[in-house]
Amino acid sequence: MELFLIKGVSRLQGEIELSGAKNAALPILVGAILSNEDVILHNIPLKLKDIQLTLDIIRSIGGKVIIDNKRVIINGKGISNFRLPADSSSKIRSSLIFLGALLSKIGKAEIPFPGGCSIGERKFDLHIDGIKALGAEVSINDSIKAEITRQLKGATFDFYLPTTTGTQNVILAALTAEGRTVLRNANTRPENQDFINFLNQMGAKIKLSNRYLEVEGVTGLHGTEYSVMCGSDEMITYIVMAAVTGGEIKIKGGTLKYIPTSLRHLRESGMEIFEWGESVYVSAKDKVLKPIDIATAPYPGINSDLQPLFSVYAAACNGESTITDMRFTDRFQYVDELKKFGIDIEAYGNCAVVKGAKKTTACSVKATDLRGGAALIAAALMSEGDSHISNIYQIDRGYEEIEKKLEKLGAKIQRINRC
Repeated sequence: MELFLIKGVSRLQGEIELSGAKNAALPILVGAILSNEDVILHNIPLKLKDIQLTLDIIRSIGGKVIIDNKRVIINGKGISNFRLPADSSSKIRSSLIFLGALLSKIGKAEIPFPGGCSIGERKFDLHIDGIKALGAEVSINDSIKAEITRQLKGATFDFYLPTTTGTQNVILAALTAEGRTVLRNANTRPENQDFINFLNQMGAKIKLSNRYLEVEGVTGLHGTEYSVMCGSDEMITYIVMAAVTGGEIKIKGGTLKYIPTSLRHLRESGMEIFEWGESVYVSAKDKVLKPIDIATAPYPGINSDLQPLFSVYAAACNGESTITDMRFTDRFQYVDELKKFGIDIEAYGNCAVVKGAKKTTACSVKATDLRGGAALIAAALMSEGDSHISNIYQIDRGYEEIEKKLEKLGAKIQRINRC
């Protein structure tokens, strides 16, 4: 069993470089199978577990995958298998979007129930309803089965909430549908914008504005070469870690344009953050951080993924903060783990109240999910003594060798094996 051993307190200083955004890379990899020509992708975070599983799935259904140094080359010409392997696809949430992709590619798909983080109820009814609206036949028993018995036709579909992967799935199904598909209240977060830019570069015809999409059906997509955006969620992770340790860091490849609401709250709290020359500079040195009151919301609001990190940030603030999750009411499973550090945090329904600026001490904890695991690392960095974090598989799903990046910033963190 692998663990992280973290010795706090270490002030983070120096510079690191962001990896490609996981939540942009995953749908882009799936979208690439729609071409019978080579699709050459750059900035794919190849060391992430979710990325590796997705590439395994593509190979298993007949797609060609070549990893050439830091490039990934995908060709979907040989895809004929419509059944996804249960062992890999049941471990990740993004396996769902093969549903729309395979319908467009070969007219049939069978997907095991998806996995991913345990953060409360994560329904996929909007995926199914959106695909049905285009004319596909879908059944759900021990798996999700979909089939096209006649040409899909464009339709207008309203999402009752702006789901990220649901939007991706319906886009993929609509790409080869006859006529125009209109998606209202769609999720147009930056990673979905990157996904749409990629598809358009392959020959798709997609127009978007805030939560509104139009997809004009095409007969097929061609090969292309594309570089995936860097990860905003990863950037905020390191901003929070710098904040709770009173550090100063430079984040290469970062941009502030995709985090307007998070940026406003961080600056109002007392953080110094600015962008210069394709890098983001962050300083919490000698800062007394003010408490925050945030609520997650669809883009351009704060992503629900980030609220565990803001909870740890609040623990370093001087006063009482509130963190409200408007999407996942059960996403506070990490709270009990944070309490082990001595953090004064209580969860009530979909809200956590944090009383900050209290002494924290090292302990042993378990990562409950991806971002919750990153929050535990931040808590360990600000706590005196040696902390152990187990179940770090969850963290590896979304961060490429996070311990090596933190070591560059002066953190005392090791990946160790314990039987």
